[in-house]
Amino acid sequence: MTEIVDHRRTAPADLEAVPHPTLVAAAAPDLTAPPRRVVVRRARLLTFATILVDLAAVALAYGFSWTLRGQSWWAREHTHVVIGARAAFLTLPVWVIVFSAYGLYNRRELTAGSEEARRLFRAVAVSGVAVVMVTFALKISVPRGWILTVSLLGLLFVGIGRFAVRDAIRRLSTRGFLATSAVIVGTNDEARTIARSLARNGWLSYGVLGFVSVAPDHPPTVDGRPVLGSVNRIADILLETGAGAVIISGTAVGADGLIEIDQALQPFRVEVRLSPGLPHVSPSRITVRPLDGIALLSLDRRELRRWDATVKRASDLIGAGALMVFAAPVMGVLALAVRLTSPGPAFFRQDRVGKDGKHFRMYKIRSMVADAEDQLEELEKSHGADGVLFKMRQDPRVTRVGSVIRRWGLDELPQLINVLRGDMSLVGPRPALPRETAKYTDRVRARLRVKPGLTGLWQVNGRHELSFDDYIRYDLFYVENWSIGLDLYVIGKTLPALLTRRGSY
Repeated sequence: MTEIVDHRRTAPADLEAVPHPTLVAAAAPDLTAPPRRVVVRRARLLTFATILVDLAAVALAYGFSWTLRGQSWWAREHTHVVIGARAAFLTLPVWVIVFSAYGLYNRRELTAGSEEARRLFRAVAVSGVAVVMVTFALKISVPRGWILTVSLLGLLFVGIGRFAVRDAIRRLSTRGFLATSAVIVGTNDEARTIARSLARNGWLSYGVLGFVSVAPDHPPTVDGRPVLGSVNRIADILLETGAGAVIISGTAVGADGLIEIDQALQPFRVEVRLSPGLPHVSPSRITVRPLDGIALLSLDRRELRRWDATVKRASDLIGAGALMVFAAPVMGVLALAVRLTSPGPAFFRQDRVGKDGKHFRMYKIRSMVADAEDQLEELEKSHGADGVLFKMRQDPRVTRVGSVIRRWGLDELPQLINVLRGDMSLVGPRPALPRETAKYTDRVRARLRVKPGLTGLWQVNGRHELSFDDYIRYDLFYVENWSIGLDLYVIGKTLPALLTRRGSY
């Protein structure tokens, strides 16, 4: 989402937002968002805490860099250590200044983890150069290798600290400590996607009270959330709910509707955010260029070039080969457990659709009964499944051992063989079934432009909890915005996703 305006004017006394207790309780019974001024104060404290975490991480990097050079932290008689301590003390503020310039302390910017990682990488690189310049200007002689070591360790330690901060934000937001109550203008697919994304990404600190319909006639609820009224009553809705943020679905309101909403919100001190209706485009690809008062969005074109494909394939071979060393004995134990507890083969082979529609045999450790495929059609009929994707939380075909290995994703370990064979990649879209691709539209078929992955954005953002539309949205986002950095981000998020077992069943 792209933030377009933030009204900081104070509302007149007769327009002061007073929460309507009945409506707030009905709209969000699980949300206990504090007043906006309290949220702002707490957010500032959190920003200050983030700065302290970053400083501690960088200071730790300075200390470890000397340890790696064979110098003791407490050996003050060593001239090099004294020089290093002086350099560290004088250059620590440089890191905070550079991080701030890259927006790493601006919680108002809704950056995903991959985007924050890219910013952090650039900020650390610039900070390293800035430290060299500062030490040169102050005539402090430090080894060049020391600066490089500090930068690498700084990236590692700051990254760990940032991950901890994000987790803390998510936990605090879940408890209403940092949550800003918000209403979403629109009830279309884009608006509903925004609501689901905000619910999954608690670190964004938004609690959705409900939707505001563009049409005068509207259903009472959408996806289990109340429709608070039509857009011509948005001022009254803000007064009744005390919402601190308005999130607008650009595809729902249109240009004229956006102008009317902006005018209606003029007296209110609320955040206003606009989704431009580009769900598959990474924000890092968008540049806003003004033209006579018109905001032109410039899109950076990204394609998987031959060199990129070579690097990705090499990464797959190295990564899958290394993982197979550890996975092979685990697969042996699991295969034995499957054979001892359930009749049938230990491994399961299934026809899947790969890059450019090419079919391949995908391997898994069998987690269901041997005739699971034969029972599928009957299950779909009995549960009224008429969509492309069929998933059951309590699937009767899953065996006792299968329920355990599926919960931890261990049934997918044999897919490392598919990666080594070139059928799959370590990171990519979810491997599709032929019966699914037969129902694909041209838009959805675009996900077949790359190899399917052992893990992917769908894996680290909810897995089986996702709807088919969310699966497709994440897959198309990956196809349109692929980069080595995005692959590394997904790989880094996969282990925590498996350990928390989010969306696994």
